[in-house]
Amino acid sequence: MSLKLYARKALYYLIRKHPRAMSIVSLVLIRVGRFASHPVIAAIIGVTILPPRVVQAAGAMTVTVGEWLGAAVDSAAAEGEAQAQPRGQAALEDDDAVEC
Repeated sequence: MSLKLYARKALYYLIRKHPRAMSIVSLVLIRVGRFASHPVIAAIIGVTILPPRVVQAAGAMTVTVGEWLGAAVDSAAAEGEAQAQPRGQAALEDDDAVEC
């Protein structure tokens, strides 16, 4: 197995087993990425460490990863709810179950 496959399995395991923690990680990535991609902050950070455009690009990538991770957590939660629904019943909008 390749390293990529191991990383994917580990990530999906964490998303399924620890959705709250992964949701928090997603929110932190989004916040930090948006903070770093702000032009003024990027200029301040960029002067001391990296060029400002590199800091902005890294911030944008961090936001993208955070949004992807949040979508993966939401998708796993929806999949888990769909599997938890008993057979022969359909969920209504107000979460009442009715025999089909």
